[in-house]
Amino acid sequence: MYPEFLSPIKGVLPISDQVFTQFSLRLKPLKVQKGQLLLSDGEICDKLWFVKAGLVRGYQLTDDGFGNSIESTEWFAKEHDFIYSADSFVNQVSARECIEALECCTLIYITRTDLYQLYADHPEICCFGRIIAERSWLAHKELLRDMRLLSASQKLESFRQRSKDLFNRVPQKHIASYLGISENYVSKLRAKR
Repeated sequence: MYPEFLSPIKGVLPISDQVFTQFSLRLKPLKVQKGQLLLSDGEICDKLWFVKAGLVRGYQLTDDGFGNSIESTEWFAKEHDFIYSADSFVNQVSARECIEALECCTLIYITRTDLYQLYADHPEICCFGRIIAERSWLAHKELLRDMRLLSASQKLESFRQRSKDLFNRVPQKHIASYLGISENYVSKLRAKR
């Protein structure tokens, strides 16, 4: 029913028709508007979403010391990406991040309960979860390396090279937040291009 949900994994992990059908029966579509939150700080993440169309970001809220909240963008997801709040999803604890649609989105999701039941019924597909977690970990490791080693202009250039399709789709303020540099500096660097 939703072959696109499993297509990013199918090339790496052979999935039998029976398992594919079991997965498909548990998938649900969801359309969200730009600006809509899929997950708020403090909620428990009980879904694994797949972005069929659109753009999403994950961010944390922190206090600036004056009683104001600052949004710190942690990741972006676009078509064919999986999204979830890892700690909340795995440990069923309150999320420390929000997930927001940056564009109108078409998503496909599976609940944590259904996914874990599939893991129990078909242990061979536990690799599905492992592959998603590994890809997420590698993306975060790359960002952490850039944050430690690169200057502000190098961070922006690395983001542009690594995420060409996002560079012009993501609002400038979110790119600045993601890279830990000022929005004005991002504007200046983008203007030079």
